[in-house]
Amino acid sequence: MGKRTSNEQSAHDRKVGQEARRLERGGWNVLADLPNYQKPKPIGQSGFTPDIEATKKGHRKLIEVETPGSLGADKDQQSAFRKSAAQRSNTTFDIVVTDK
Repeated sequence: MGKRTSNEQSAHDRKVGQEARRLERGGWNVLADLPNYQKPKPIGQSGFTPDIEATKKGHRKLIEVETPGSLGADKDQQSAFRKSAAQRSNTTFDIVVTDK
């Protein structure tokens, strides 16, 4: 994970929470790397943890939230999530970028 300023980390965490709540309202079972949520299991040999893992009716989403500053720094992590999703049926990987 790329280094984030405290403001970037706050924006990141807010966006993870927003995305988690949006998915829950849509009927998804959500695991999120935030307090008050069950944390997703690490993925890949490097043990990267996605910000959100959501499941619904046999479908699975891996979602990674990035700030503009961390987007280019987290390529290995993004690659691990993309590869994991590609190796599993009915699984997608998405990157969501914060405004800040």
